[in-house]
This record gives sequence, structure tokens and C-alpha cells, in this order.
Amino acid sequence: MNAVFYIGIFLSGFLSLLIFTKRENSSHDYILVSWLSISALMLFSFYYDFNYSSRSFEAIQLVAMVLPLAAAPLLYFYVCALVKNEKFRLKRYLAHFIPFAFIGGSMLYFYFNLTDDQMLKVDEGFIMMSGISAFQLKYYGMIMAFFSLIYPCLSLYLLFKHKQKIEGEFSNLNGVDMAWLRNWIILSLVGFWFSFAIIWSGSFQWIDFTTSFKSVAFMITINIGIIGFFGLKQTSIFISQPKVSDGSASLKVTEQKYQNSKLDQSTSSEILSKVTDHMTLAKPYLDTQLSLETLANQTGLGKHELSQVINEQLGINFFTFVNQYRVQEFKNMLNDQKFAHYTILGIALESGFNSKSTFNSIFKKLEGSTPGTYKKSLMESDNMS
Repeated sequence: MNAVFYIGIFLSGFLSLLIFTKRENSSHDYILVSWLSISALMLFSFYYDFNYSSRSFEAIQLVAMVLPLAAAPLLYFYVCALVKNEKFRLKRYLAHFIPFAFIGGSMLYFYFNLTDDQMLKVDEGFIMMSGISAFQLKYYGMIMAFFSLIYPCLSLYLLFKHKQKIEGEFSNLNGVDMAWLRNWIILSLVGFWFSFAIIWSGSFQWIDFTTSFKSVAFMITINIGIIGFFGLKQTSIFISQPKVSDGSASLKVTEQKYQNSKLDQSTSSEILSKVTDHMTLAKPYLDTQLSLETLANQTGLGKHELSQVINEQLGINFFTFVNQYRVQEFKNMLNDQKFAHYTILGIALESGFNSKSTFNSIFKKLEGSTPGTYKKSLMESDNMS
């Protein structure tokens, strides 16, 4: 089982080295390295407990027990550094480490004030403090469980708001919506509670304590591999976008956002007509990477006034606006005999989509059916006529 510790610690060091060798490093890269380092320290703590009887580093072992209180905020910092349109400054977030400092410091205080007959005991890899009553240790665990839950939830909220923002800026979300990070956090939440249940079972001796902690070590190693692999490829995504450009479909919210705008109804209608003419004639939506800024430059408009017109006049965001044209282009090409030998995916790619999953999701959302079902109904209609 020691192989799990070796692999996890090696992966953490190797991935950190790869991140440092990237051509350009950003704040989120350094935060990720910090998270990987803390995860490696937790694994080393488990490894040391299970393989060495010497208690020369008992104080360090105590601090290692509460390292999850340092790892949880780092996950939140990582998301902040990726999605917020500002330079990440650690000193603004130092307060998030207060729980770690308080719990770690209090454990060290108890440790250094134990009498000779209240020394630490190690039972199958678990540090038992006979000088500290059970309710105190229980509350330590509850505090760690709370913060290990709240920070992933905060991170998911940030990612949700980020997705709403980028739908007002991009017509293609692949690579910028960070779906991998959102899915990983959700899986990590499930894994955390599973780990908590395993450790709790071990504390009541429902399962072997060594087995419970080694199971947790296995999950930590898996987490290191996943976030390290995807995080290595992740680039910064800053959305230079004030509140007026957020693409909301709600008319009430839209009116509130643009209540101070100087754009009148007549001018707004003219801009919309200009943009729709450009979309129909020039077909810029065939560019898979078309963004709000690119379309604004092509039409000679300001990015924010273009966003406002799309939001107010059509009640949709930029993402939906562009992909409506792509779906219509797909339907037109599907009816064109020139593309009869193309597959559904081939036509989708020709229409401006850049992946099968994105195309299927958008088509079903806008048309209420899958592309395959739509094509089948089209063929049946042609056969009947």
C-alpha cells in the first residue's frame, strides 16, 4: 500500500515542476503548486505514521492533521485567480487561514502543555491525545468538516457566475468555462464526505483504522493526478466586462443594468438592424472563435453597446445570439443537396460549431430535439411529399 504514498508524493512534485517550467506562470499556477504541496505533506504524514515508530516529529504531525483547513481555502483562491478580473493579492485573503492557524495553534498549545502522564499515543496511524477530552477532538473534526465543505461550495458559486459572464462574451465556451474544474469540485465534495465516513467508521472500529486512512490517501492521490493534469493546461481567463455587459435573459434585470445608458430606442434598433444584416451577409458566426469584441470591431460598434442591444432588443445573451445563426446554418445546409454526403457532425463543423458535444447541447436547447431526430423527421417529411 506504500505505493499509493510514493505515487501521490511523486506526482505532486513532478506536476509542480512542470508548472514551474511553463513559459508564463500566473497567480493560479503558484496557488496550484501550493495546493499540491499541502496534499503531498498530508500523504507524507500518513506515510510516516504507518511506517515509523519514532515520535520525534509529534508536533509536526499534529499540524499535519489540520492541513485540510489550509488546502480548502487554496482551492477557492485558485478559482478566484482564474475567473476574477483583477490581480490576485494573497494579503487580501489571509484571513481565510485563521481557522487553520487557530486549530493548529490550539493543538500545539495542548501538546506543549501535556504532563508526563498525558503524552501522545499513536494507535494504528491515528494520533490520540489522552490529555485532551473527546469532545474537543470531536469539535476539531466538525470545524474541519465545515470549512472543507464551505470552500468548495463557494468555488462552485464563482464558477457558476463565471459561466454566466462568458456567455455574454463568447460564442464558444470550450476551454473558457472550466467545466473540468466544476466537475472535479463536485466529485471532490462527494469524495470528501466518503472520506469522512471512512475515517468516522475507523474511529468506531467498524473498519480497520489503517485501512480507513490508506483509503483516504488513495483518494488524495487521485485528486492530485486529476487537478494537476488539467491545471497544468489551464490558462488565465479574465473577462474585462462591467456589469452592463452581462448577458441576462431576464427583462427586469436587463432594464436595471442599463437604466443609466444613453442609448435610446431608435439608436438601439438601428444598431440591431446593422448587426443582423452583418450576421446574415458576412456570416461571421462561421468563425468558431467569434467573440463579442470581434463582432463589435467588425461592425464598428462599441462592445458594451452591442451587448446592451442584444440583451435588451432580443432578451438573450451573446452566446445564444450567435449560436442561433449557427443552428439555422446547419438546418439550411442539411436541406442543401450539396452537403448530402456530409455527416451531421461534418455539417455542424461547417456551421461554426467546434465540437460534437457543444453542438448537440445547443441544438437540443434551441430546437427541442436532437440533431439526429431533426434529420430523421426532415427525411420523413421529404418522403411524404
